[in-house]
Amino acid sequence: MKDCRRTLLDEFVKLSKDWDNNNMLYNSLMYSKLYPGDVENSVADASLMPKQSDEKMRNDIMTSWWTPTKIFLLGNKKELMKKSRKELEEVLLERIPMGKDEEQLRESLSKIRHEKTGEKIEKDVIDAFMGFLGSVYAVGNMTSAAVTSRGGALDNWDAKLKNIHEKYIKEEKAWVDYVKTNKFECYFVDKDPRKEIIPFWSYGPSKLANATDKDWKEYFENAKRMIEERDKLKA
Repeated sequence: MKDCRRTLLDEFVKLSKDWDNNNMLYNSLMYSKLYPGDVENSVADASLMPKQSDEKMRNDIMTSWWTPTKIFLLGNKKELMKKSRKELEEVLLERIPMGKDEEQLRESLSKIRHEKTGEKIEKDVIDAFMGFLGSVYAVGNMTSAAVTSRGGALDNWDAKLKNIHEKYIKEEKAWVDYVKTNKFECYFVDKDPRKEIIPFWSYGPSKLANATDKDWKEYFENAKRMIEERDKLKA
């Protein structure tokens, strides 16, 4: 009789062994398929961050990978966007190649994103996308004090921080302490928690499906840079 736990573990072992030889989009999609739970609620994450005593707060990833990936690749396909995350991940896994062949990946992503026009995504846009996906689960992108509500249209730091400040930590001293404790200074003008939160993306959260490849390159590069900057502060 076959033990289903062993079958699942074998799948994880295979993915782990091939991880460095695959592109990060394939890795992200396959990992999500095998482990549909949130990494931030896993045993591994619990070893990095303490459990929250406040029920309104929890360990969280402060910049989502799935939401921008979905909108970047499928945002102009209204019929697909109505499907569940699980269904969309399966759609993408059927079309995303394993491995790191850059031209093959470029061909696949271009056909998904620009199916109607036949336009090709430039290599530097794909490089920025893969770099972003590779940074999302860095310690610098996780916090032990994030409100559980979504962070705006892209599930991002700027919207999440505004939400936390406006709804949960309004008093100035408590807010400054929160920002400094969680190493969020780099997300504020002049690194001052009393000033404005730096927006992630000049394009803005509206009409995301209309963002160009160049717009998305800016987003991926900005998000990666900010994640890595905070990661240095937390080291």
